[in-house]
Amino acid sequence: MNDLKAKNKKRKQEIFTPKRFAFAMAFLLCFLVAAFFDVWCGVQSRRMGYEIVQARAQRENLLEFQKKLTIEKARLTSPQLLRKVATAQLALETPKPEQVIIVP
Repeated sequence: MNDLKAKNKKRKQEIFTPKRFAFAMAFLLCFLVAAFFDVWCGVQSRRMGYEIVQARAQRENLLEFQKKLTIEKARLTSPQLLRKVATAQLALETPKPEQVIIVP
């Protein structure tokens, strides 16, 4: 019976050697680092997805704003509006033929 206890004690001592303990701790550390890296990658992926969605929405808003500005530019540079502003606000008149000077 004592022989069996001695074998079990020896076996327990063999299982928990400092070398095996260090290896187990290194393995656990690598596992934890890998787990944290995986979580970090997931968070970064979601954050990047949100930024992409915001950038697309901003792009759509800017395209809509560009369309509005193009329409406003066309309206402001139309000959009818220019003629109206020139006569009403600036008191300009259409030049008479003798007032026209042709530059060579």
